[in-house]
Amino acid sequence: ANMDGAFGYRLLEKERETLAFTFTHQSTNGEVDYTQESTPGSNDAYFMDNRGALAFHHRGEANNIRLNLSYLHSLYNYYGNRFGNDAYFNDERQRLGVLHASLGLVSKESDLLNYHGSLDLKNFSTGLAYPSSADPLKGNEIRIMAGFDKPFRNPTTKVGVDGSLVTALYGGEWDNYLLVDAAPYLRYEGYNRSARLGADIQFQTGDKTRVRVVPNIALRLGVSERTSLYANIHGGFDHNTFLDMMDESRYFLPVADVKPSFSVIDIDAGIRIGEMNGFRFDLFGGYRKTDDAHFLVLRGHETTDDLGQGSFVEGLKPLYGNLTHTRIGGMIHTNSWAPLELSLRVLKNIYKVKNLSVDENITDGPKAYNKPGVEVDLKGSLEVSEKLSFSMNYYFAGERWSYYGGENLEMENINDLNLGVAYQISDAFSLSIKANNLMFQQYDLWYGHPAQGFNMMGGFTFRF
Repeated sequence: ANMDGAFGYRLLEKERETLAFTFTHQSTNGEVDYTQESTPGSNDAYFMDNRGALAFHHRGEANNIRLNLSYLHSLYNYYGNRFGNDAYFNDERQRLGVLHASLGLVSKESDLLNYHGSLDLKNFSTGLAYPSSADPLKGNEIRIMAGFDKPFRNPTTKVGVDGSLVTALYGGEWDNYLLVDAAPYLRYEGYNRSARLGADIQFQTGDKTRVRVVPNIALRLGVSERTSLYANIHGGFDHNTFLDMMDESRYFLPVADVKPSFSVIDIDAGIRIGEMNGFRFDLFGGYRKTDDAHFLVLRGHETTDDLGQGSFVEGLKPLYGNLTHTRIGGMIHTNSWAPLELSLRVLKNIYKVKNLSVDENITDGPKAYNKPGVEVDLKGSLEVSEKLSFSMNYYFAGERWSYYGGENLEMENINDLNLGVAYQISDAFSLSIKANNLMFQQYDLWYGHPAQGFNMMGGFTFRF
């Protein structure tokens, strides 16, 4: 059984102030079949997210202010393949709670001085003790960002500086994390061209203390009225805090903090060809070099003392290695016939991994585990009438690998085709139905964690 739902209500709506409440629900509870041979060959997967939020927006004469307060209550189970072994968690429901408060401030555009800033506070707790700690993990994340810019010579040329502070404070044996970033820059915008020239100066502490300087450059050049070239050159740290990892995969098992990764360089460049007879083309490529990149794989058998001799753990653990990632792709979008809109995106990824360690040993022939080598994303929509519309999405991901039992394992391709239809009965009421995994494919999201098979969902929308 799958259920998605959303409720929103405007509590206050004035010319300068708005206050709104939203509540969203997403859940699944059902049996999934393992793609590998196993006894038993299936298991129940359970997941539920409930999120309530209040959002306030004030539009002042000098600045805009945003206030947000939300709470996430999440329940889930580690349903990974046990391969006939006794499971460590045995489908116990895990709990994650996140209280999130944020404040944002943006000044109105001025010829003298512009400023913006935000304060982001997250308090989190978990419901069950993890194996390496006596108490459930809990902590706080704080993110502060501020920036100033001043026009000079003309309104489109600015000098400025952005700054940020990110810290994660944990209870127990986890290492606290801190990153301080200062990013001065010069920005120019002209007719059909723009440039930002700057750098990030970063101070980071966590597993160790480091100071790094990386470029922060963005360029755009108009070749013609419809065609432009662009390039972005950046780098820096990925925090990989507990909440970052929960966003990456809820099945990550946090017995220890994940190392922050550092990208020495991250280049993204391409050419955009604008609307031409209803077609738009993008050709793009990139290169990224990252130290201490992490790859999530099934934990399986563990022999460390914190988990107990011979325990089989059905969650995910990180492996670390130095990663170079080269990518090239293209996108085409068309609406030459107004009722029909189509877009196709194709991406080829080339990975090279060095110094990958597994239980302190360097592996031979390491892969970029769970990162697809080829991706295809096709989207379409068709408006048959003002009331009836259809939608389609197809996603393909191939050349995926994982690591388990001391060897590299090639994972099944993702072939996910979804179709939907919506019918507008009135301005206030509409019906919809969606069929997912129409190709009846069996594949893993993560090795040992299968996706759902064919499923359908129907519902309604009511506006008042």
